Amino acid sequence: MRPFPPFRTVSPRRRTLPLVGLLALSALPAIAAPTLMPQPRQTNWSQGVLPIDGAFAVSWKDCGDPRLPAAARRLQDDVLSLTGMALTGRQGPSLAVSCRRSPRGGDPRAEEAYRLTVAADGVRLEAGGALGVLRGLATLRQLVETKPPGATLAYATIDDAPRFAWRGLMIDTVRHFVTLDTIKRQIDAMERVKLNVLHLHLSDNEGFRVESRRYPKLQTAGDGQFYTQDQVRELVTYAAERGVRIVPEFDVPGHGGAIAQTYPEFTLAQPKPANAFAALDRALDPTREETYRFLDRLLGEMAALFPDAYFHVGGDEVSDAVWLDHPHVQAFMKAQGLASKQALEARFHQRVAAIMRKHGKTMIGWEEVAVTGTVPKDVVVQAWQTSNATAHAVKAGHRTIVSAGYYLDLLEPAAFHYQYDPLDTGAAGLTPAEAEMGRKLSPLMAAVLTDALVAKPLPPLTPDEEALVLGGEAALWGETLSDEMIDKALWPRAAAMAERFWSPREIRDTADLYRRLPMVQDQLRLQGLQDGAVQARMAARLAPGDTEAVMTLLDLVGPTRNMAHNHRILAALRGQKIVQELNGLADAAPVDSLVARRFEARARAYAAGDRGEAAALRADLQTWRANHARFQAVAKGRPALEAALPISTDIAALATAGLQAMDAAETGKPLSQEDLAAAEAVLTRVTAFEAASARPLFSFLGKQPPADLIIKISPGVRALLTAAR
Repeated sequence: MRPFPPFRTVSPRRRTLPLVGLLALSALPAIAAPTLMPQPRQTNWSQGVLPIDGAFAVSWKDCGDPRLPAAARRLQDDVLSLTGMALTGRQGPSLAVSCRRSPRGGDPRAEEAYRLTVAADGVRLEAGGALGVLRGLATLRQLVETKPPGATLAYATIDDAPRFAWRGLMIDTVRHFVTLDTIKRQIDAMERVKLNVLHLHLSDNEGFRVESRRYPKLQTAGDGQFYTQDQVRELVTYAAERGVRIVPEFDVPGHGGAIAQTYPEFTLAQPKPANAFAALDRALDPTREETYRFLDRLLGEMAALFPDAYFHVGGDEVSDAVWLDHPHVQAFMKAQGLASKQALEARFHQRVAAIMRKHGKTMIGWEEVAVTGTVPKDVVVQAWQTSNATAHAVKAGHRTIVSAGYYLDLLEPAAFHYQYDPLDTGAAGLTPAEAEMGRKLSPLMAAVLTDALVAKPLPPLTPDEEALVLGGEAALWGETLSDEMIDKALWPRAAAMAERFWSPREIRDTADLYRRLPMVQDQLRLQGLQDGAVQARMAARLAPGDTEAVMTLLDLVGPTRNMAHNHRILAALRGQKIVQELNGLADAAPVDSLVARRFEARARAYAAGDRGEAAALRADLQTWRANHARFQAVAKGRPALEAALPISTDIAALATAGLQAMDAAETGKPLSQEDLAAAEAVLTRVTAFEAASARPLFSFLGKQPPADLIIKISPGVRALLTAAR
């Protein structure tokens, strides 16, 4: 088998053919390439397609991994889902798969490398190992197209390998319990876009989600929902079959409410009344040997359930007061020569790292574990607050996973996260000016806005430092996400993150991203993802038997961002406690309106003189304008919908402005000053509401839009108004 190209950056837009082929094809029409995400490292398209007229005839060479026959069966099932064609019982194209064994201790990405060739004689998949087979099959799924006269695969040669070895998703299962079936659906989708690490947050103040037989009271904390040990083993096996590793997180010493509730003898509580952020007011007692014996037994039991080499122990957000306000902690620090709370934390993390090493695991911790620079170098750091944390961690010699810029629970669109690269050093985070402004607003803000949240300009990483960045991980915290909302909250944005972590760094075109995302979303839905079905179900609860107007409105809006929709935090800042029902329009709305993105792309093309989309634009705008009357009727007597009436009014006004602009552009008669002023007034209001939650923390301060909904069609309408001038 030919060796794969070395791990170098090659643009997937470089589509080359031999000279003879170029001359032969020079008179032929351009090749319409299928939609791929992540974009491969190098793709060469050829003229022609291979019909899929039956089930693949799969043959194996040097591929003895027991996961692979099942992977081939999943491929056949997915082709059925994608095409609707019953292919079993008929001989289809050949699929010849060959593997080579990657050397031990080599680059972990080598096993995921593959070369996929589709030609007239069938499909050949050459892989660096079993994982490369799985990645190649993921690409093969995306090559499947259904066009007359039937299902086909485009002729292509694809040489591909991941840019980063760690391409992860983190799901918080604690704030709201996430069922096994829901987690499995995310694993299925991860396989199809080549994400390879599922990080499960399994303990916090609200619960402890894994059965402990040594400390059985733990699973009674909070709502009492948990995964049995047999279920954990089932999930680990399910993920491994799909090339996804599961890395557990049990958060210590902070976020320890579940432990404090059930085994208080190992914890300390803040003696003073808890502040607005009660998550910070409890932690393990770092002074007692009994605490470390407890952790040895508990974490050892958990480590045995998860075979991955890595084990996440949290380590974040331990408040100063929860330890320093206790006299016996102060006395311990003095006796141990520990001058600060950070030094005490470092001592705790050193002990935990040794416990994990004893149980055969490499410890991962959030960036706080490396603040003092005294934890062992083999501890992996996860940067989450700013890109600066990545730079600081690798300069200290730690392998690093980057989550800064990738917090999907902040409800930012895919383009926001897509702009950040794991190797950035100063991109994600508050600016110094924003932090200073916030600190002047209130003592609470001054306490919350620490320097750790501020991203300062830093030099680029050196090659040696870049080599320490394992990759990236998109995080989904669950404060405002119920189990049924997970699919919608992750996808299709997680597919954009998969591309950021897999594809060459120069792949940054957001317009092209949004061109491809609807196709990827449809493919994932056909293969089992429930995001669209969930939205329809939530709309049916809001307007039983009459959901059309609600669904139309939901297509055009998104929820407020950066925790502005987290009313529990807003109440806590006022010293109140509330229960937030996750059943409103903002909960049902897609984070990224692909309908609005498509409208914007069409509107910009129209403004540039392309009238080919004029009919589609008019049809959309007429539908949206008419929807207001329907929504008014449905909303009557339903408070959750009535709250959004101003949003529906503004959507209708924007649609009217868009139609007026098109009339002006096509007749040459300019918009009246009255119509232009009315349009600008709506656009100004919508833009101000969108800006109110555009940045972290400041979303708590500005006036948010009705029903926590941001209107997403305003950029497209503004483009049409530009065309009318």
